[in-house]
Amino acid sequence: MSLNLGPVILQKRKAKGVTQQQLADFVGVSKASVSKWETGQSYPDITLLPLLAAFFNVSIDTLMAYSSQLTTKQIRQLYASLVAQFATRPATDVLAAIEDTIHRYYSCAPLLLEMGQLLLNHGDLLPGETAVDKLNQYLTRAQELFARVTELSTDPVLLEKARDFSAYCSLLLQRPDDVLTALGQFVPAYFPSESLIAWAYHLKGDDHRAMATTQSALYQYVTVMASQLTNYLQLVVGQPEKFRATYTRGQVFIATFDLAKLNPASVINFDVSAAMGYAQQHDSAAVHTCLTAYVNCLAAVKFPLRLHGDAYFDAIDEWLDQTDLGHALPRDEHHLQTDFVTVVLDNPVFKPYLEIVEFQPIVQRLTQIKERLNHA
Repeated sequence: MSLNLGPVILQKRKAKGVTQQQLADFVGVSKASVSKWETGQSYPDITLLPLLAAFFNVSIDTLMAYSSQLTTKQIRQLYASLVAQFATRPATDVLAAIEDTIHRYYSCAPLLLEMGQLLLNHGDLLPGETAVDKLNQYLTRAQELFARVTELSTDPVLLEKARDFSAYCSLLLQRPDDVLTALGQFVPAYFPSESLIAWAYHLKGDDHRAMATTQSALYQYVTVMASQLTNYLQLVVGQPEKFRATYTRGQVFIATFDLAKLNPASVINFDVSAAMGYAQQHDSAAVHTCLTAYVNCLAAVKFPLRLHGDAYFDAIDEWLDQTDLGHALPRDEHHLQTDFVTVVLDNPVFKPYLEIVEFQPIVQRLTQIKERLNHA
C-alpha cells in the first residue's frame, strides 16, 4: 500500500489557510521537510502523526487516507501489481509483498479472497525447495485466508467462493474427504437465479439489461461446459468409445460457439487433454491430430489474453467489468504462455511421440514459441 500522506497534508494545509512554514513551526521541523512531505519525497516521522492529525483536527486514518476496506478496482490493481512483480523481483520479495498486503488489509474479506487465489494460481513461482513443498505451503496458506474470509464476511457470494476455493485446495492436496465434507457428496440441484434477474428486468421494461444478464449467464455456461468436457475426457480415458464420443461432441461444441476466438485457453486445454488421453490409448494418429489442433490454436492466440465477448456475446462487458478480476485472467501472460508450451514439451506422456518424424513440425513450432518467450 502506498501512503497518501503528501496530498492529504497539502490539501488540509491549503484548506486551513496556513503556509508550509507555519505548519513546520507547529510540528517542529523545517519548511523543507514539509515541502518534501507534500511532494512525496519523504514521510513524516511516525511520532509526528498525532501532532499533524491534531493540527488539522482529523483522525490519523483520515490523515493517511487509510481504509481497512478496498474497492473492487483497488483489489484488482493490487492483484495485478503483485503478479507483475514476478517478472522483475526475486520470489522472496514478491512473497514478502503479498504477506505485507495481507497484513495491512487483514479485515478486508474480498482482498483476502483474492490473495488466496493469487497463492493458488502462482504458488509455483514462490520460494520453496521442491514443487511438493511449495504446493503444501501455499495451498495451506491460501486455505487459512479462505477460512478468514468466512470469519469476516456474511456476503453469501464471498462465502461460497471461499468454500469452493478451499475445497479446490483440498483436492490439490489430495484430501478428497475434506472436499466431500465441504461440498457434499452430490451436485446440488441448480436453481438459475440469473433467470429471475433477467425476467425482473424484463418486467421493468429494461430488455437490454435482461438480454445482457442472460448473455452473461450463457457465457459462463459455455466456459464451464468446455471445462467439464475437458475434465470428462480425463475420467473416461479408460473407455475408448466414450472418450471418442466426448472428444467429437466437444469439437462440435467448440465450433458452435467459436471458442477458439471467444475463449482460446479453454480450447487449448481441451486439445491437450484429448492428446494426453489418446497417448494413453496409444493412438498415435489421434495424438498427432490433437496436438496439431493445439499448436494451431496456440499460434493464433493474441496475447495478452483477456476475457471478452464477440458478435454473439455482445452485451457482457458490464458484467465482466464487475467480476473479481475484470477482463484479466488469474495467471499472467508470460507464465500462461510458458505453461501452454511446457505442458507438451516437458510432459513424459508425449515424449515417445515427439521423437517421431511426423511430430517434428509440432516440436519445432513449440520450440520457437519457447525461445521467443525466453528472450521476451
